[in-house]
Amino acid sequence: AVLSFVLPSMNEMYEPSWGTDPDIIGHSSPSSQHILGTDFLGRDIFSQLCKGAYYSLLHGLEWSLLGVPLLVAAAMTMAQVREDSSERKDTLSRRYIRFGIFPLLLTALYFGISFVQKSSFSFLAWLLLLPFALIFALLGWLALGRDLEIMFRKKEKISWRLVVSGAALIFSYVTLLDTMVGAAGAGSPIDTTWGMMINLWATSLRAPFWQVIPPIVCMYIFSRGMLAISYSLYNTDLRKKYFFKEGWF
Repeated sequence: AVLSFVLPSMNEMYEPSWGTDPDIIGHSSPSSQHILGTDFLGRDIFSQLCKGAYYSLLHGLEWSLLGVPLLVAAAMTMAQVREDSSERKDTLSRRYIRFGIFPLLLTALYFGISFVQKSSFSFLAWLLLLPFALIFALLGWLALGRDLEIMFRKKEKISWRLVVSGAALIFSYVTLLDTMVGAAGAGSPIDTTWGMMINLWATSLRAPFWQVIPPIVCMYIFSRGMLAISYSLYNTDLRKKYFFKEGWF
């Protein structure tokens, strides 16, 4: 993310949106000047990856500042309007599905539909964003909201680990959502995101397959890394120990 500002200051050809190498036309293989090569417009792929990291952090921070207070407010409201917050027995498998597997399945489904329908589906992408955002919000509630509700009901002090865990979880989900929308061609054209890089690869002619691997890897590592931070903080809360809970085995 820091490099996204450093590289263009070194040379204008590393400006991810419009900077091009005057000696290169179209796609090029990795070189000393462009360590990941250039895209079909001759723009540096590595600088686009760096800018994608910046927007992932920026969007994740923005949504966390909005989502965490909403999550806490929802938990506080639910603690007042109902007497109990019953749930099926908490097991390691259910929690793993709740935190990790289901969001990945949603992402895979969205990617599949986007590439099958290609540009015709991009018209509907913004309309579909709200339902997907609501589903991710529900996942956030299932992952952390119930615990916050119980703490409010018992008038316990809210653990900072749970709050930060919620923020990291939102970071992870926002990265997936950004990539979905960008890959469907509905992202902002002025934002160089990893999803937009995937879309440009899919819509450009004769684009080498290896050029789409870096943004996918970055998206996966960032979203899964934030998820690992969230899950770790959740499990190191004072009421739990490590990654296991009594009665799971």
